[in-house]
Amino acid sequence: MDHPYPSSVYNYFTELAAIPHGSGNTAGIRRWCLETAKRLHIEAYADETGNVIMKKPASAGCEDHPGVILQGHMDMVCAKLPDCRKNMETEGLDLVWDGDFLRADGTTLGGDDGIAVAYAFAVLEDDAIVHPPLTVILTVDEETGMDGATGLSPDALTGKYLINIDSEAEGVFTVGCAGGVRSHLRFPCEMQTVTGTKLTLTVNGLTGGHSGAEIHKPLVNANLAVLELLRSLPAGYCLCELAGGVRDNVIPTECTASLTAPDPDAAEQAVRAAFEKLRRANPQETGMALQLSSESGTFEVLTADSTAKLVQVLSQLPNGVQKMNEILHMPETSLNLGIFSLTDGVMQADALIRSGINAEKYALADRLRAIAEQAGGTASQSGDYAAWEYKPDTELERKAAAVFTAQYGKAPVIETIHAGLECGILTAKAPHLEAISIGPDLLDIHTPRERLSIASAARTWDLLLGILRVL
Repeated sequence: MDHPYPSSVYNYFTELAAIPHGSGNTAGIRRWCLETAKRLHIEAYADETGNVIMKKPASAGCEDHPGVILQGHMDMVCAKLPDCRKNMETEGLDLVWDGDFLRADGTTLGGDDGIAVAYAFAVLEDDAIVHPPLTVILTVDEETGMDGATGLSPDALTGKYLINIDSEAEGVFTVGCAGGVRSHLRFPCEMQTVTGTKLTLTVNGLTGGHSGAEIHKPLVNANLAVLELLRSLPAGYCLCELAGGVRDNVIPTECTASLTAPDPDAAEQAVRAAFEKLRRANPQETGMALQLSSESGTFEVLTADSTAKLVQVLSQLPNGVQKMNEILHMPETSLNLGIFSLTDGVMQADALIRSGINAEKYALADRLRAIAEQAGGTASQSGDYAAWEYKPDTELERKAAAVFTAQYGKAPVIETIHAGLECGILTAKAPHLEAISIGPDLLDIHTPRERLSIASAARTWDLLLGILRVL
């Protein structure tokens, strides 16, 4: 098909969308990047971590200008609708051109951060674009811990300016972000075999969303919703299953629990009543639904005592915004209980902690550890990354803002965000870098409702070329 402007960007986006590239599954997209760079006669290599680094000499007359790094990540969050049969590990996306939006049929689009990959290759392809010495860095596994940025050698960060293309709001220059750390809690439980009726309850249809950008919104966490239903049950029930969430950086939209109870009918009535109370308390969650089913048989379950202790300790875990930054009117410190999983007698709870203050980030992780250890569990951490502290009034910010103002007739919004960006890690490796993050309008990222504004992508492309031109 004939793609809209800029057609070269959508040509590349269509190619990469055909390649499965969820976090941890980036070998194919890395190979595509290297092969495409070779076709374009661009110097390129993959480092030990799996990042792709490409270099293009400056345009004529720009050879003595400070170098610019264009940076984004190759991986995407794979999420799909319950009735979508696509295997996102092995199958590409089905793109849908829907009016002013580009989306994928039944799945996430991967605009976060496929648009950065597409922009970068479109710039590398076109020798008519004016730019300083250019380095393109495409990292791996940003969505699951920023592993690519963490493993990147500082030697790759050549130049003075870093333009990260991983923001989702046109007209906003992001100049700082929260740091983060993942907390992994494990609770061993006592098991037994029982014969009787198993009741399975599922809460689904919730809005969900990004655990940084949307953590302050009145969004119901499916894991906590199911915990609330479990707390309504008469004593003596035994858990068989507790599973919710797909990523620790995604507010869970669905959670399932299975249990046996001394009186299954009374348990079902209690669950229905508790769900109705939950529904009335959250009218904004218009799609929230409860499914109930039962079956008879012999099941491996937690003991009643172990079940009660587990539900109690999980209910003690904090979730959501823990502190607001009153000056910036945004969350300062938060966490998202993104994953619940009960398997073989071990309960796993994974949370992503974010904070603009490193000390508060670690204090919250220590709080989770204390709760876990007091209950006989364990806690570990991974994916620790530093906050990106704002350096006001840099040359990059001034020049980029001037280009934006000339194009749009108004000044851009300059802000810091509560979500994590790789800029914090990269600028810690190369403190001399001046950095900003930009991007077109991407809506409902990390969910199957994700969509890219075609008009916004065109304007952001023009903005990017304008910034490169003045640097």
